[in-house]
Amino acid sequence: MQVGGLGGALSAGLAGIQKGEQQVTQAAQQVASASTDRPVSPNQDVAKALIEEKEGQRQVEMSANVVKTADETLGSLVDIKV
Repeated sequence: MQVGGLGGALSAGLAGIQKGEQQVTQAAQQVASASTDRPVSPNQDVAKALIEEKEGQRQVEMSANVVKTADETLGSLVDIKV
């Protein structure tokens, strides 16, 4: 694998972490507004927001695994070259 490919993997992993964090934040805001607004409007689906929050958390976890793997691979390549 080329080192440039690892850079792409790192970039994709970091972008995935950022996207997941944004999704978690947005979903958490939806849940918070649904639980504080009275009366609760019918278009606020708390269950959907909670699912989206969990999806965002999983995206962050999986993207972190991509970054970790790319980092470990890059470390192995550096060890081989040295």
